[in-house]
Amino acid sequence: MTITISVVQIEPKLADKKHNLAKIEQFIRDAVKQSEQPDLVILPELITTGYECGDQFYDLAEPFPDGKSIELVCRLAREHKTHIMFGFAEEDRSMKGVLYNSAALVDGAGSPLGIYRKVHLFGAETEYFRPGCEYPLIRTSFGSIGMIICWDTLFPEVARIYAIQGADLLAVSTNWEKPYEKEWDFMTAARAFDNTLHLAAANRIGFDKTLGFFGHSRILDPLGSTICAIDEEVESVASARIDLDRTRQLRREYWTQLRDRRPDTFGLLAQRYQAPRMGGSD
Repeated sequence: MTITISVVQIEPKLADKKHNLAKIEQFIRDAVKQSEQPDLVILPELITTGYECGDQFYDLAEPFPDGKSIELVCRLAREHKTHIMFGFAEEDRSMKGVLYNSAALVDGAGSPLGIYRKVHLFGAETEYFRPGCEYPLIRTSFGSIGMIICWDTLFPEVARIYAIQGADLLAVSTNWEKPYEKEWDFMTAARAFDNTLHLAAANRIGFDKTLGFFGHSRILDPLGSTICAIDEEVESVASARIDLDRTRQLRREYWTQLRDRRPDTFGLLAQRYQAPRMGGSD
């Protein structure tokens, strides 16, 4: 099946949700205008708030699916008949004071399809967010999506779990910071290649308090080659038409790594890592 994907690269204003929602609306409209009604629009991680909000996250977080940001995105998805994925700070509906770094997916009818809670938190995130523990495969009208947030991309196991579940596409919302542009480009290509899957990633730009962000939003083919990318530090939209059936074709022809796996030999992967001791032996 052939679909159009748009990745949105913008700069949020720290802790200013009103400003950020207005910008989100503007760039979704730009994405629709540029690609004539894309099937999926992807926005960056924590795009409604910015990244370094600290204790302000407790005031800015929203419940899913009835938060104000979700309501806005649902309206825009319904208006433009497009799926939209975006990152936000989620407030747990049943446990007061529990927050997640989450990404929501809304369908083209304006209905919330699902949510992913970031499993692998990074740095100061652990002070405010509780880690997720599931990798839900979200089924859409055009295929199944594996949602990934930022640091999760570093872990090959995350993308592989989605591939084993039958994902048609890996969709990444991120706030990957400077100076790791080369590593980001390499890593996203590796995750696509590892699993013979298209990968679409939206990263932000700009500066919060101590961190700057470089963009490099991109759409990759199932062998990790770049279809389109925004490699400049600018606010922009990149769109591409991709054939999801390309995965099946490639897996039949040569790239049979998923079929050839030997999971009976993978027991060590479930064990905790033990760092080697520094210096000489006792």
